[in-house]
Amino acid sequence: MTDWSRFLPLSNRPRGDDGEVTRNWARPASGLLLSLANLLETHPESLTRATLRPGVSVDDAVRELLTLRRWSGWQRFASRLGAHETPSPEVAALDADRLAPSLREEAMSLSGATARCSVREFGEVLVAALDLGTALEVDLGVDPFASGAVAVDLAVRAPTPRRSVLTARTLVAVDSEWQVGTGPALPATASSIVLFLAGRGGVPPRVDEP
Repeated sequence: MTDWSRFLPLSNRPRGDDGEVTRNWARPASGLLLSLANLLETHPESLTRATLRPGVSVDDAVRELLTLRRWSGWQRFASRLGAHETPSPEVAALDADRLAPSLREEAMSLSGATARCSVREFGEVLVAALDLGTALEVDLGVDPFASGAVAVDLAVRAPTPRRSVLTARTLVAVDSEWQVGTGPALPATASSIVLFLAGRGGVPPRVDEP
């Protein structure tokens, strides 16, 4: 089995940088949810736009994200067995003008001192934010360290087709300080790598390294 820990974003950082490591991603998740809420409030007409997934609109994606945020641990486990679908009936019943305030409420729930958010849960927020940012043609300015942590988590759990790409190529985030995979380097943007690992896009297109 591949030792994925060798490709963690911190693997080549100076030892003094290790203070940035965290197991709690509540604060960055809260920030992204607030950014999404602001976007929808500013551009409510964008709810009808298409996302990277065929047949899924911005409205659909927001409702899916709200459902994931409200799931308990056992609901998340059951969803992997196909026992739950998104959006939940409660979220599906929300009026469109309640989506942005609901995102804001979720953001506030993660802003407290005792709030907790795993890297997997943060990854759900990040992937949704990157997907919606692409649909709305907006750069949300995701922190490189955060995107790298999510990329590694997604790589570890990637299905065989995507893992085979990681075996053949090293995906290098040219706009961040991390890489994941083995083999010859494929320079790409951090967002395109994360979206690929999340199944929201194809193999990241090569870009020129700065």
